[in-house]
Amino acid sequence: MPFTLLYKGPQARGESWQRAVASALPDATWCTWPDIPAPENVDAIIAWTLPDNALETYPNVKAIFSVGAGVDQLQPDKIPDSIKLVRLIDPSLTQQMQTYVLSSVMMIHRDHFLYQAQKAQKTWQQHKVALPHECTISILGLGELGKAVASQLSALGFNVNGWSRSAKQLDGISTFHGQQGLQDMLALTDILVSLLPLTDETKGMINADTLAQLPQGASVINAGRGEQIVDEDLLAALDSGHIQYAILDVFKDEPLSESHPYWTHPRVHITPHIASITRNDTAGDRLAENLLRWHQGEPMMGEVDKQRGY
Repeated sequence: MPFTLLYKGPQARGESWQRAVASALPDATWCTWPDIPAPENVDAIIAWTLPDNALETYPNVKAIFSVGAGVDQLQPDKIPDSIKLVRLIDPSLTQQMQTYVLSSVMMIHRDHFLYQAQKAQKTWQQHKVALPHECTISILGLGELGKAVASQLSALGFNVNGWSRSAKQLDGISTFHGQQGLQDMLALTDILVSLLPLTDETKGMINADTLAQLPQGASVINAGRGEQIVDEDLLAALDSGHIQYAILDVFKDEPLSESHPYWTHPRVHITPHIASITRNDTAGDRLAENLLRWHQGEPMMGEVDKQRGY
């Protein structure tokens, strides 16, 4: 049965994805917001954020597809049970996250912050080189991205821990779960990496108490969501020397304001939310594949449990 899709997003992406969908489902009608001839005919919305009053304006929507791996911006708990919520699962997103976290880990592990500071002082001084097995990396979040990152780092010889809300088992990875598991893992950590989704439970999770449980001189990498970090607490931990370095890709407010202390802090490295960016080509193919599955009554990749938020 043909269905109508509403896309809201950048024009170039929409044109690319429309071609991919048309190839897989030639009978599908593709509409680009806000030009919607018949709102009552819309079966699915494809967007990062919903149009205002979307559920009232498009009363027959049966599915919402996020254009990224995250869905917190779509407020899952406010979407009725009758509407499927689907996050984007694309191997290129996983590969990008693997390379981002790996490059960030190496900046810390191979003392690039230290040598950059020495460069500014024109200081030629070598420091002891640590081997991977002498560094323990702990990953918050063992979803698809977290598992892939953990496996890659483990294969390179790092000691890798992983934490999740419920118990999980991964080959070569020491896994922890629950509040006590989190405390146990933090005490063992040299580099803490957050790849968690944003939920009520993870908001503000990296705070003064969490940071204090890390060993003196530990570092933090956040490629999950900005609201998971309490900025004032991280800055205080950096200024006290308890936390050595922070590499941050996501922030509570984006773009980061020009007055934010992160810009000028000597032991903070920031990137503008680029750890894992949706690509028009590969993501369009994944969207078309998922729509075809839906059309054929098959389970889709990335269907979200709206109560859990992921």
